[in-house]
Amino acid sequence: MTFTNLILLLAFALISAAGLLAMFKLSFKYRWFDVPVERSSHTRIVPRTAGISIALLAILSLVFWGPDDFQSPIIYFSFITFFIIGIYDDIKHVKASSKFWAQLIIAASISIFLPNFRIDNFYGVLGVHAIGEIFSISFTTFVFVVVINAYNLIDGVDGLAASFSVFAIYLIGLCFKDINLNVFQFCHLLIAILLPFFFINFSKKYKMFLGDTGSLFLGTTIILFVGYMLNSNNAVHVPCDMNRALYALVALCYPLLDTLRVFTLRLTRGQSPFQADKSHLHHKLLGLGFNHFTTTASLLTFNIIIYLINCSLLNQVDVNAVLVADFMLIGLFFIGGLWYTRLKKSVHK
Repeated sequence: MTFTNLILLLAFALISAAGLLAMFKLSFKYRWFDVPVERSSHTRIVPRTAGISIALLAILSLVFWGPDDFQSPIIYFSFITFFIIGIYDDIKHVKASSKFWAQLIIAASISIFLPNFRIDNFYGVLGVHAIGEIFSISFTTFVFVVVINAYNLIDGVDGLAASFSVFAIYLIGLCFKDINLNVFQFCHLLIAILLPFFFINFSKKYKMFLGDTGSLFLGTTIILFVGYMLNSNNAVHVPCDMNRALYALVALCYPLLDTLRVFTLRLTRGQSPFQADKSHLHHKLLGLGFNHFTTTASLLTFNIIIYLINCSLLNQVDVNAVLVADFMLIGLFFIGGLWYTRLKKSVHK
């Protein structure tokens, strides 16, 4: 990375910090607060408008420094639409069903009209390689909606959604380091914009949340990168020579895992999968006595361990055998968590 690039990243980090502080002041001036409810993991009034500043700066950076393939009216329309929906939801409220239909329409539009962002190959996962256009459009639309909601759903603990966003953006960016420098550099630019948020999010004096504007923007950005990486027309160099599809699953492991788990639990109870509750893994860790920092650090460490195992020990193994091994590792993680929970409850008794 050149000295000029480092200066640019530092400049964007400083601009992002200034924008967040300005948004903090505006939030108190106009009373844009998140009032705690029963399922909240915080107990005081906190502005949930940090995502407005982050998304705005990131969209501007896309205009002037974004990769050529991302310079599409449909992508800009998608970001601006979610930006408007997010602001309204952060300040007032938008029904979950309304957000879902907006996500579905935008996901379908991207899948249909931007073929370079379609997932058109499973790269041997479950024995499937190239897939037809209709199935590609349908599957990509489905994955877009799932991922966007995954990053929205894990945004319940300080630093969690932002940490996994940085993790995913960094890993996906590595795939383009020697192939497409513009994509690689833009990933670093987004990370620079996000980094000041961690100080704000964990601060007591200037505390702010991402809000729906931030989580919708991050989820959309990440799935665009994933779709671009998994499209067979786009050249990539996956670290450790890992399977391309498996690499994407590892990069998004925890958000997808928690979303699948929560949706399954809610549906088995006869509830809407979008009904808010405290069944997320981060809520369980908070209930065990973890604080926000240790909860985020623990879950991120889990995902990093999954990545390192796949990268170092399983990179030469058949992709479907690796999937089985990953499910076993995740299963051990859950079994260990259940054992720890029961042990702690028995101690308290």
